Amino acid sequence: MPVITIGMVGIGQLGLPIATNLLAAGFRVVGYRRRDREAFIRQGGIALESPAAVAAQSNFILTCLPSEVAHMEIMEGPDGLLQSIGPQHTLIEIGTYHKAFKQRMAQRIEQRGARVLEAEVSGTPSMVSLRKASLFLGGDPDLVEHCKPVLDAIADIQFHIGGFGCAVAMKLIANYLVTIHTLAAAEALNLGVKAGFSAQQVVEVIRQSAGGSTMFSARAPIMADRHFLPAPGPFATLEKYIDMASELSEELGSAAPLFNAAKPYFLRAIEEGIGEEDISAVIKLIEADSQADSQAPSKKEKTTC
Repeated sequence: MPVITIGMVGIGQLGLPIATNLLAAGFRVVGYRRRDREAFIRQGGIALESPAAVAAQSNFILTCLPSEVAHMEIMEGPDGLLQSIGPQHTLIEIGTYHKAFKQRMAQRIEQRGARVLEAEVSGTPSMVSLRKASLFLGGDPDLVEHCKPVLDAIADIQFHIGGFGCAVAMKLIANYLVTIHTLAAAEALNLGVKAGFSAQQVVEVIRQSAGGSTMFSARAPIMADRHFLPAPGPFATLEKYIDMASELSEELGSAAPLFNAAKPYFLRAIEEGIGEEDISAVIKLIEADSQADSQAPSKKEKTTC
């Protein structure tokens, strides 16, 4: 049976573990990135010089770019994907963009005769590597089935959300909760330390309790160890999702008291110069605010374990 070649345009922080999973599943993977291709090559990938070159060697093409501007750069121009794709191609769009932008791009892709599936990733790059991330899929059911061998190589957990453009809303809801739960984890860990427990003990107990959460399990150990770099999920990356989730809740008139309380902490982290650190570093802000609060006079005697 011939080896299937998968193309990837965008092999950065998220794209690289996706490519690694594809390689581990036995696919031949060719990819394009303007710089820093060495890690991809070390994993067994074949680096090419343009998006057009990727299209020439593959029928399935995954695009994983961080912004709408970056996405347009790889789609447009003589060496872009739009000039290189045809009926033989299926694109799997992994990047998170506004629904209207996605749908406009899908129309242009389909005008070339190609098909496109939306595949939003819920999870950090390390979760992708461990196959613990989820895929939220948007597109026709038959297209989902057509792409299944590729999708199965990326992640075990998959949900077909609906038509193309629907998956991004679910991704924003997931990141909406990431924002709230990460701040809640920081508050809880800080409270536990102030109560006299070690950070490690709080992590060990709470992650296995009724109050545990996926984000507590993922982020509280980082908070306890103070290893905020390299960042599996930096503040600078989450900022886009916070903005888009805010827009979604406002557009739909959905009350957001917890999200609106959490959001300023993550934006403040960027303002204070720690935007490249993992979002678990939000505990620094909680600790700073706690120190400020502790200077206020109190009539109650503090009790710790």
